[in-house]
Amino acid sequence: TQPLNRALEHQEFKSMENMKAAKAELRSAKRSIEAMISADSLEIFEEEWRDYLNCIEQLWNKVERSCQHKRSQFEPWQGQFKRLRKKDMLLRYLKQARHAHNHSIQEVMEAKPASKSINFAGGKGGYIKSLKFESGNITHYEGDPLEVIDRPKRYAAIKVKNEGKWYNPPASHLDKKFISDSALDIAIAGLAFYECYISQVEEQFFNE
Repeated sequence: TQPLNRALEHQEFKSMENMKAAKAELRSAKRSIEAMISADSLEIFEEEWRDYLNCIEQLWNKVERSCQHKRSQFEPWQGQFKRLRKKDMLLRYLKQARHAHNHSIQEVMEAKPASKSINFAGGKGGYIKSLKFESGNITHYEGDPLEVIDRPKRYAAIKVKNEGKWYNPPASHLDKKFISDSALDIAIAGLAFYECYISQVEEQFFNE
């Protein structure tokens, strides 16, 4: 049994070493975000956004490969995250934007000027009794509650098409409103999720 034990220990060690590959993708995604923050042109920002999308998807794939030594335990545990990647608007968008970039000639972002939007707070319509504007600002209002969103000049994510289906930039993430269409804001939120995901994988399968 000793050779078998040594082989299993070696396989376990190799798997732990392989987590370095997933963590390398995480670091690359962080560097892309840093470059997006400092980008002085649309071209540079777009390059980093596309690189970020690839890093995030590679991170997901490399975590899977790193856990092959405990596949029977890992796959059922991972199911909750697979479901999130299909259901959660932000995670789904990151995945589909990456596919749109790699498998088509679509644009995945564009420069947008500053803008302001006004909607009813409930999101289902409402009643306006009186509304007055001056210099683009509301000076008087009577009616159901409104939600005013000011968006600065930004490089925005745009809707993408994959396998005949359209995917809009996220309006929610982890059951909370996500009101920004900024590619940078989406990237930062996605990075936080996958950073937490890697930490949970390590705690669950490599904390021995």
